[in-house]
Amino acid sequence: MKEQPQVEFPITNNSHFSVGVDEIYSDFEVWQSFKQGNKSAFIFIYETYFDLLFRYGSRISQNDELVKDAIHDVFFDLRQNCNTIGDTSSIKFFLFKCLKSKILKELKGWLGKKEEFDEKLSFEITFSHEQILIESQVNEEKSQRINRAIQELSPRQREAVYYLYFEGMTYKQVSELMELSSTKSARDIVYKSLRLLRESLDYLPLYFILALRILCF
Repeated sequence: MKEQPQVEFPITNNSHFSVGVDEIYSDFEVWQSFKQGNKSAFIFIYETYFDLLFRYGSRISQNDELVKDAIHDVFFDLRQNCNTIGDTSSIKFFLFKCLKSKILKELKGWLGKKEEFDEKLSFEITFSHEQILIESQVNEEKSQRINRAIQELSPRQREAVYYLYFEGMTYKQVSELMELSSTKSARDIVYKSLRLLRESLDYLPLYFILALRILCF
């Protein structure tokens, strides 16, 4: 496991703390320090979330350079606008939302009209046979069936399942990230996705699939 970087920044006036493996501070506290202009807080956020953002962005676009450029644009904007940026209680959710917006804006310029864009946009979730073996001793045929079941979901269904079960987002956050009209819409997409997975994986309990989320990140 990669050791968490040690940084020091103010949380209140005349009070400092270092963020390390034995200390836990809320996202809100870290974010407030960053907004106050503390460079160490910015570095901590960058080092903590860069790899996670790259893995997330790579599910939206398989163009690594595009994803990396979008991530750097996100952090550049944060640094430039730290005094005016809004509050958040979830740094990951905030960064995911910013990154998705950057990537989609770039992709729309490449793919053209919205109708064509929606048809071509994908959201990738794939497990290797080795990953699945870590969780349970299943044969390669079953591991392939798991991946086929996931790929049979629509991109929107895969995306909703990913946010909720792989990233621990709330239904409200899922609806915001996917620009849905309500949390009910997010629930409907997830419930339909889970029903389809159950039908495709009738010999495997559904919790097996959902447990695989711990293997990805």
